[in-house]
Amino acid sequence: MKHAACMLLAGAVAMAAAVAVEAAPARIERAVADPQSAGITAQQRALLAEKLAIIDSMMSAAGADAKSARVSVERRRWLQESLYRMPVADLRTMALQGSPDALGAAIATAYANDMKDGLAKLGQPGTELVYYPITPCRYIDTRNLGPRPWSTPVGVRAYDLDTTGATYGGVATCDPRSVVGGVANRMGAIAINIAIVDPGFFPGFFGARPFGSTNSTSLVNWYESGATVQLSNAGIVTTTQSLTTEEIEFFGTSTHYVVDVLGVFAAPTSTPLDCVTGTLTQTAVNSTTRDYSLQASGCPTGYGIVSNSCNAIGDLAGVRQAGGGVVTAADARCIGRYEGASSATIINVPWCCRLPGR
Repeated sequence: MKHAACMLLAGAVAMAAAVAVEAAPARIERAVADPQSAGITAQQRALLAEKLAIIDSMMSAAGADAKSARVSVERRRWLQESLYRMPVADLRTMALQGSPDALGAAIATAYANDMKDGLAKLGQPGTELVYYPITPCRYIDTRNLGPRPWSTPVGVRAYDLDTTGATYGGVATCDPRSVVGGVANRMGAIAINIAIVDPGFFPGFFGARPFGSTNSTSLVNWYESGATVQLSNAGIVTTTQSLTTEEIEFFGTSTHYVVDVLGVFAAPTSTPLDCVTGTLTQTAVNSTTRDYSLQASGCPTGYGIVSNSCNAIGDLAGVRQAGGGVVTAADARCIGRYEGASSATIINVPWCCRLPGR
């Protein structure tokens, strides 16, 4: 999945040969039109304007292609949003590259995996993620891989979570992907415990963060106080949801480190509604008591009525004569009129549902 997604950087222009023109996001348009109110500099405005021009050109060219009719609105929006997130330098390169057929196929694959895995939802502010615990296991142990990860006073090493611990000196059975369908990019964050062993420089520091972060990014830090120190600390590290192969990185002064995985955070799993039949209610109608309005009721605690079923027993012909017979109202009532000479019983059965969970 990642390799297909990575091809987006090399050839999003190909997909543009099969899409229609879409409107630019309003916030970018406003920033270009009124940079002062948007709080951006003239240089930033120029870059935004260039980005809009390149994207508009790519999307316009796509609109003239005969294949555009086969591309869904969702895919057009996805492609456009992907383009807006890319640096201008990448857009310049992409606008000059690519065979439409080959690159278009790569983008289509990346789109399918993106939509399936919900990557756009992970790690974003306000996004709901669910914690999936796993049996704690050894994922990284640099002591089994040779010298300390870096010999300089400060270094960085990135990790691709789309593999097992055997790749990084851990154990082969340690695989954080196992609880999210085997796809690393479904993880929005990972809960880990890190132990520092045998630092090469001291005092010093060691930290974990999303791949590609800058030093101004919020970090999870461990402090090295001496040559023989062995410190341990746990933290939750957001993973990078981007078109790269690495998700997290470790940085700091040279040291061996051991990483145990405790669990991962991912988008909630789609779960069917929990529904049951509620308590039946009924009322009698006859030649004297003809009009009826029978309210559904009797859902178990915690459930709500989402629909109801109206029926009748007895003189059904008399009920059916009432302009359509038993009718369901918007508030889950059974309403109507009995026009027969005998009697009937009107029955209302509610269908009760709740969101699954405790």
